[in-house]
Amino acid sequence: MLARPAPPPAGARGLPAAERLAAAVVDFGVLAVPQVIVAIAIAGHQFSRYASFVANHSKDTHLATNPTFVKLAASVNATIPRFLLVSEAITAVYLIGMYLATGATLGKLVMGLRITRVDGSPMTPRDAVLRSLVFWVPLLIPAIGLWLWLAQYIGGTLVVLFRPDHRGPEDLLGRTIVVRKESQGRSLAELFSPARPGTPTFPPPSPPAARGGHLPGWGPADEPPAGPGAGKPEDIP
Repeated sequence: MLARPAPPPAGARGLPAAERLAAAVVDFGVLAVPQVIVAIAIAGHQFSRYASFVANHSKDTHLATNPTFVKLAASVNATIPRFLLVSEAITAVYLIGMYLATGATLGKLVMGLRITRVDGSPMTPRDAVLRSLVFWVPLLIPAIGLWLWLAQYIGGTLVVLFRPDHRGPEDLLGRTIVVRKESQGRSLAELFSPARPGTPTFPPPSPPAARGGHLPGWGPADEPPAGPGAGKPEDIP
């Protein structure tokens, strides 16, 4: 029998997987726009000539051995590695840049979510790179890249759905967890700001578990400042 995953440290809590999946759909759409543009720029002319030739010779029983067809097919196939390189570079830059700039992708911003380390602190550059690997590295592996990519998305979705903390493979690799921004936290302007979430003017309360895994400064707005003498004796663990 599989062991139940241990809860993440510092009280960080996961959230319903449906919100994560909805955010992923938004991100797919966001990434599709530049990737389609790249595909047209890199292979549009070759593919247009290929499709036109096939349409004009659809009744040719020896089409597969036609020298012109073979040349056009080879030209289209030659553009695939270039497209994959540029496409995956776009994915890597988008994910790592958004992780470090806002602590979320555009899809997660729309859903009011954030990505933190399991201790509730913002991701480091190392965490951001590791978390992004599963989304763009598989397609760069020759021959089996597409199958690895499909396995990652299907298997990763199942992991997110059935793990109690809803942490996917990317979270396990990057030591992160997806959390919800508190409804009474910072303003909507800050939520959509390209800058990283600001550090609060007062130290976060002790212990960190009281924040439930949210980024420092993203707790309820009415949370009293922590400092010497701010807490009552019974509040001290």
